[in-house]
Amino acid sequence: MAGRNAVVAGSDDALVRAVTARLTADGVDISSSPGEQLDVLVHVVGVPAEAPFVGSDPAAWYAAVTAALTPAFRAVRAAAPALRRSDAGRVVLVGAGWFPADRTGSTAAAATHGALVALTKTLARDLGPEGITVNQVVVDPATSPDPAAVADAVAYLCGPEAGAVVGQLLTVGRGGPLRP
Repeated sequence: MAGRNAVVAGSDDALVRAVTARLTADGVDISSSPGEQLDVLVHVVGVPAEAPFVGSDPAAWYAAVTAALTPAFRAVRAAAPALRRSDAGRVVLVGAGWFPADRTGSTAAAATHGALVALTKTLARDLGPEGITVNQVVVDPATSPDPAAVADAVAYLCGPEAGAVVGQLLTVGRGGPLRP
């Protein structure tokens, strides 16, 4: 992947550092913002704190969902023009997939990461014809995933071997129940 440029950002500093180190080791130049040339965007999406749904403040609930999801949306939107100029643009979102839906008090997290699944799939459809693959690495936040394993999965999806992988969720760790 030498000679490619990437932006790696998000809410989990350990995962951002691990992905940055792995991509750098693979010869990718890491930048802090999309410039004229950008080949890879990786964004780690946070998990809103657990809180009971019943009795919760609707404004606080919505703010938690928005605060977690909006940075990923903005990052992809800002990077899209430069990714279109790449000969093999990659977007990899890192999220919790459907795992939060199985936990009590996690409606904000489930809403956020369910929306991230939908965003991954629709961005893949919308950006795919322009040569940009969009995929998601899924980690169960309750299992404290190994940052190096997450970084390996991200690196795979950013590499040439995954050029035909589009709109997919790659789960790192023990797996879990199959969902749509």
